[in-house]
Formats: sequence, structure tokens, C-alpha cells
Amino acid sequence: MASGTELEILKIVKDEGGEATAQVVSHRMGSGLGLDYIRLVCNSLGRADYIDVSRAGKLRLTGKGEGVIAGK
Repeated sequence: MASGTELEILKIVKDEGGEATAQVVSHRMGSGLGLDYIRLVCNSLGRADYIDVSRAGKLRLTGKGEGVIAGK
């Protein structure tokens, strides 16, 4: 189950229309978290099937990710 930073990332991707880049997510979260950390968390979310991470760096919310957001 996603929580904390992971949940915040999922919400940002949803707010961006279901698709965003790690750069957009990092910018929206503020300067406290670096881009490398955001990429690391996004890759973890991708392995857990909450988002799809394309080779081009696009993050796309999955049905499982949508369900987590709807449950919170």
C-alpha cells in the first residue's frame, strides 16, 4: 500500500491528467526532495504496478494507482 511520499506522487500524477514526468512531480513537491529521489520512488511505484514508467520518462497512473488514491 502506497503512503507518504508515494501517495503524494500518485496524487500529483492524477492532478496532471494521469500522466506526468519525474521533473514535473519534483517541481510540484518542492525543492526539499531531489529529482533522483523522486525517480527512485517512481521506479518503486512502477515495480508495484501503481504507475507505468516509460523509457522516455513518462509516468502514467494505473488502475491500481487510481484505486489507492480513491481509497484515501
